[in-house]
Amino acid sequence: MLVLALFAWWAWRSYRKPGRTDAPRDRAAERMVPCAQCGINQPVSESLLANGRYYCCAAHLRESRGEGG
Repeated sequence: MLVLALFAWWAWRSYRKPGRTDAPRDRAAERMVPCAQCGINQPVSESLLANGRYYCCAAHLRESRGEGG
C-alpha cells in the first residue's frame, strides 16, 4: 500500500509543470495612495482623483466637498 502511495505521489509530481505557480506574478506592483478623507491605502487605479487629492469612494469625495450624503 505504501509503495502504491509513493508511486502516485511521484507520478503526480512528474506531471506537474516545473516553475508553475497558482497565482500570476506577471503583474507589476502598483502605487498605493491614501484616501484624503479616511486615510485608507488603495491602488491608484481604484482611487478617485479630485483637486490633486485621492479618495477611496465617491462618498468620501462628496464629504470632503461639504456636500454630505
